[in-house]
Amino acid sequence: MKLKRKTKISYGLAGVGDSAFYNLAGTFFIFFLSTIVGLDPGVAGTIAAVGAIWETLCGAVVGYLSDHTRTRFGRRKPYLLIAAFPLALFTSLVFTAIDAGAGFRAFYYTVMVILFWTSFSVFFVPYLAWGAELTQDYDERTVLRGYTFLFNNLGMAIGMILPNILVDLLMQWGKSESGSWQMMAIFCGLCSGLTIFAGALGIRDPKELEPEGEELGKKKDKSAKRRTDSLKKIWNVVADMVKNYVQILRLRAIRFILGASIFYLIGYAIFCSDRMYFFTYNMRLSPGAITVVMAIMTFASSVFVPVIPALGRRFDKRTLFIAGMAFSVAVMGLYGFIGVSSLAAAGIYAIAYCMGSICYWQLIPAMIYDVCEVDQLVNRKERAGLVISLQSLSESLANAVGLQLLGLILKFAGFNGTASVQAQSTLLWTHLCFTLIPVLFMILSIVMMARYPVTKEMYNRVLSALEQRKRGEEIDMEPFKGLK
Repeated sequence: MKLKRKTKISYGLAGVGDSAFYNLAGTFFIFFLSTIVGLDPGVAGTIAAVGAIWETLCGAVVGYLSDHTRTRFGRRKPYLLIAAFPLALFTSLVFTAIDAGAGFRAFYYTVMVILFWTSFSVFFVPYLAWGAELTQDYDERTVLRGYTFLFNNLGMAIGMILPNILVDLLMQWGKSESGSWQMMAIFCGLCSGLTIFAGALGIRDPKELEPEGEELGKKKDKSAKRRTDSLKKIWNVVADMVKNYVQILRLRAIRFILGASIFYLIGYAIFCSDRMYFFTYNMRLSPGAITVVMAIMTFASSVFVPVIPALGRRFDKRTLFIAGMAFSVAVMGLYGFIGVSSLAAAGIYAIAYCMGSICYWQLIPAMIYDVCEVDQLVNRKERAGLVISLQSLSESLANAVGLQLLGLILKFAGFNGTASVQAQSTLLWTHLCFTLIPVLFMILSIVMMARYPVTKEMYNRVLSALEQRKRGEEIDMEPFKGLK
């Protein structure tokens, strides 16, 4: 089904908040804790990892709940509307520097980051699942992700570029460093929350048209009773969730795409959180120069956005992912050995990184959408929220591993948050975390993707088989045994 441009734009607009919140936390949180708050980098990494693990648990629950939600606004929209402004609030509290003992500071930021990622999960899982329900067209899903990625770039500007500009500007106006960080977070959080709210309002959920939605008023009392009963049967709900997840994870397609996702995102988390350290201490760039490099990283991707759907008409998503990621690996690996020592080199390196980044963020979600139909064919169940939540789960787990690894590496390397010049061993490890370590995880991601079985041809056969089933015809499952 071809989507209206208004739907694509509205869906993409919510992607501004997705990217802004994700990149703000991923790029600056550990740096903020270790340099502004003054926490040990190992402790900072642990706090960030705890938040990411908590997001994993929340994502699983939210995916299940959104699949079973029935309102006159549809399945997914209410979650976006509910989460938008709490996300803005907790963003400001996460980047508030408090004056207290180290133990209480660690406790405070652990609680705040848990609340932040809870709100993010309530938004993100239904948002991503919504994309699978808006269209089943293989190429149209890539186009939808193209629109989303364009808006993601604006979100990256808010979450990666604007913070340095605002903090530097506020400090020039006489604000304290800690106060500048807090005001920056308030402004970025509000802007991002508004885009999620506005984007959700602009889309009509396809599930609004279902009979369950139209008859909701007539069944209000019965629905309330069912909800009351379900609260008394929490164990049954949990058991049903686990059963569903186990069934989905038996699919070969989901295992390999999640493997590709997890490996890439571990390297991505290390890269994103390390770059502020690398630019500040290895390259000794000014806030203005850091802003320039961050801008290149943000907007260079825009050049490739229309290229992916165009190539997608000739090649399947798996092939494009492997090719784009291999290009990034080659260039980033080269700079890992020769070093990134100038602003020009940093710009070239950023462009190479962007190729792999856009292949992940534009293609992996579209491929996860395709797995929803594979699950529907093999397991005879329609549960996009649960399938999509596994992608959120992979992001959360990978983020936790990557952030904890970076924190431990910085601690091992002797990083000193109060020193303006770091030891040579520290500089070596911040260099490796910016270059060769992410490259290693990208290579592992390519290996996993090479075994992902859902090509464009296979997906179209899956859709045809689903149509046969709707008509009551018998389906020969032999050609689909490679999906199990």
